[in-house]
Amino acid sequence: MIFGPGSETLKLVTAKLLTATSSPASLFAEVEGAPLAKKWTRLMHGSRPPPAALTIATSLPELGECLAAASALVIVADDPPLPPGAAATLFKNAPAARRAVLVSSIGGSEASKGGFFGGRNLAFECEREVRAAAAERGVPLDVLRVGALKGGGPGNVTEGVVVAGVDLGLDVTFYNNIVQLDQFLMIKGYDQFTLGCSVTKGDSVSRANPLVRAARGGSFDPFPDECSAVTCAAAVRYLLGRGGAGEADATLGAGRGERLPTEEEFGSMFEAAA
Repeated sequence: MIFGPGSETLKLVTAKLLTATSSPASLFAEVEGAPLAKKWTRLMHGSRPPPAALTIATSLPELGECLAAASALVIVADDPPLPPGAAATLFKNAPAARRAVLVSSIGGSEASKGGFFGGRNLAFECEREVRAAAAERGVPLDVLRVGALKGGGPGNVTEGVVVAGVDLGLDVTFYNNIVQLDQFLMIKGYDQFTLGCSVTKGDSVSRANPLVRAARGGSFDPFPDECSAVTCAAAVRYLLGRGGAGEADATLGAGRGERLPTEEEFGSMFEAAA
């Protein structure tokens, strides 16, 4: 079950990557229900029928069914984090879950990091509640922190055809919905040339201040406090599939690359960051 108020693109790409290997994946279209489910299906698969392994819950009863059947939880809470109390409810209603991955935000491990203007660190409170809920159930939890997520499409596309022949991110429809030219060029550039990554132990990466982040908003150069949404989804898939390995506590940063890291490469990076 993929759940949370964070990046929509990350949730959709994670579901697509999981179902591409016939692994079951479920999403919750919380607000708009069936219309949002239809939009998500189009973003993931265009005009093609969705895989049988994909389920999109459009009501609370359907969400309950998906949680009850879930063998793993992916909590996408990078921005914004889960609201207070949600983590305990989530784990309580997922009795079959045997593994969980939390995608949090950089700075989420420290109560004192309340953002550029100070205040409560809601990401820290979210991490604390998720850790407590997972520990109470005895569910292994991987925590993966990210900064800004960029990209999310299928990569090199010419005249509606994926040139690389591998549809890694969302459908070409994703690009068609981007109206600003600078954002279109950045996102396509990220999906072609910034698919690499770095894995840093813990929460040691500092996020650039808002002025710096705004200045590089149209860049697809790799920075440690940014990451490809497609690469992040691939890292989540790796963490879910690594069985009884130790629990990760790491930060994912961007790196140059025209392909996603392999399972072996992810394994080496997470082992080095343990």
